[in-house]
Amino acid sequence: MCNSRKIITASVVVLTLLWGTLVFGEHQEGDTRLAHSDGKGTIRVGREEFKISSAVVKLLPDYKAEITLVSEITIFVGATWSNHATSQHEFELQITRDASGSTLEGTGKLFLSDDSKSVKRLTLKCVSRTTKRPVEVNFEGK
Repeated sequence: MCNSRKIITASVVVLTLLWGTLVFGEHQEGDTRLAHSDGKGTIRVGREEFKISSAVVKLLPDYKAEITLVSEITIFVGATWSNHATSQHEFELQITRDASGSTLEGTGKLFLSDDSKSVKRLTLKCVSRTTKRPVEVNFEGK
């Protein structure tokens, strides 16, 4: 990837984080949680595989989630979330059709750091409703 694309990608991630911080402030119970991590991962679409360099996740108070995966392209995924039974930093995800027109359907898991500001791990297993191709995401934050 050329340097200008890396700069643009980094700028998008930073602006997303700044916007979330300005609008929502510090996390309090019932508020939006915004977590970001650089790291390593892959997204597999059928037989194709792309590297993921960072992930941004917003958990909204209405139990909706917005997931942004930065790869050679930027991927947006809509979901709903629920708390894990035994951990306040682990979440179950249900991938849903959202306003962006996502046609993915499936499930996933999200693990946040102890301060809820970093994505430790994100896994998604989905199927495209239109192409019927499997889509798998595996990401580990730094």
